[in-house]
Amino acid sequence: MDVVMKPYHLQIENNPERSTVAVTLYGESVDQPLGATDCQRQDDPVARFTPDFLIDLAPIRGDIEAQIINNAVQLREADDLLQLRDLLMEQDFNELCEMLFNILQYAIQQTSVSRGAGDAGEAEIASRWADPDKRLVRVWFATNRLPVNIHEVDQDFSSDASANALTYGICNVFIPKSHKPGSVGTAWWRRWIYLEKDDSLKVHSAHALPQDAFWEGFRHKLESWWKPGERNAFVLIHGFNVSFEEAAVRAAQIGYDLKLPGEIAFYSWPSHGRVTDYTADEATIGASVKYIAQFLHELCEKSGAERVHLFVHSMGNRGFIAALERLMANGFPQLKLGQVFFCAPDEDVRVFEDKTSSFPHQYENRTLYVSGDDKAVAASKWLHQADRVGIVPPVYEYAGIETIEVDGFGILDLGHGYFASAEPLIEDIREAIATRKPAAERTLPQAVGNHYLIDVGC
Repeated sequence: MDVVMKPYHLQIENNPERSTVAVTLYGESVDQPLGATDCQRQDDPVARFTPDFLIDLAPIRGDIEAQIINNAVQLREADDLLQLRDLLMEQDFNELCEMLFNILQYAIQQTSVSRGAGDAGEAEIASRWADPDKRLVRVWFATNRLPVNIHEVDQDFSSDASANALTYGICNVFIPKSHKPGSVGTAWWRRWIYLEKDDSLKVHSAHALPQDAFWEGFRHKLESWWKPGERNAFVLIHGFNVSFEEAAVRAAQIGYDLKLPGEIAFYSWPSHGRVTDYTADEATIGASVKYIAQFLHELCEKSGAERVHLFVHSMGNRGFIAALERLMANGFPQLKLGQVFFCAPDEDVRVFEDKTSSFPHQYENRTLYVSGDDKAVAASKWLHQADRVGIVPPVYEYAGIETIEVDGFGILDLGHGYFASAEPLIEDIREAIATRKPAAERTLPQAVGNHYLIDVGC
């Protein structure tokens, strides 16, 4: 892969056959390193299979210069170093941060002396280096999309082809400081009208892992990062018209906005990512059922999560429900699930009622979010000439499921992804997971006949 080398960066070289990681520091010159050291790698399968990568030190240098980072202890918490923190033994990581802070601080001081403290050159440096507007979120994934550019460090996956096996991996998503709960970025036309800067969430990197390493790594992170009682797994199964990158961004946004302890993951089936390919996506979700079933079974058996919470959106509900049915038919043990959220399901009400009424798996609670303003599911209802679960009226009752109607928004405000875009719904989901209370005892849902109502007030 062609890599653009920048001044002030770390080059990380990880050899799976050794227990050390080579860390090389470059300063102003991208040709001559300032120094190099070997650090001990964590005894962790994810760390072992982490590919080589670069860390741009410009944001960190900017934060030190702006006195946002004032010592090595604060540097350890920098989101830019998340991948490195996951890779190295704690003592080696701490010592590296101490050395790195001293070097960057010295470089800043020397630059100030050479240009004259307080002159225009200092402002120029700050504007050149400072990029404190990003935060990194780790997201786990499994997919039956066909991998592309498999020989590159950063993995990508097709929107037009399926694979005959699951690919597992981990990606990192940048979230800007200007992020608002529920948002994955302001639409370009709104930014243009109001002259706002780009606040989009972006996938920073993604790489595949061997299956065993993925699950061992997932379990290790839950056990090492989270205390007993906090080891949650939050899992998104996306819907129609979603690319791999969009699924990663949405999963990161949900996990970040919930502000609950645990690891965030997503399953990405090969949606074509285009509105015009609706019927193709219908075929693809059907062909993905066995892989979704495999992932769910492994998630509950191998992840080490104490509670597994699922957010299933749109057409993804078809694959999810069929996967549960497949597991039962094949004699697998019951899944032990936490909170299950059926979000704007694009499924026939008769099929949904039939399959969820014989739901064989254990769960804490099941919540269904529907709306009369969801134009995407309304279009599906027109196309299929039959009622769909996610669009109301009428409001159907389903055994063992609490139905919450979401009102008060327009398609230009939230659209089909309202379950993750409306801050009141994020609050309701957070309360449901944190307290395990039914809808009747939570803050926002208001009883209306045989169901509940949340007015998001957009």
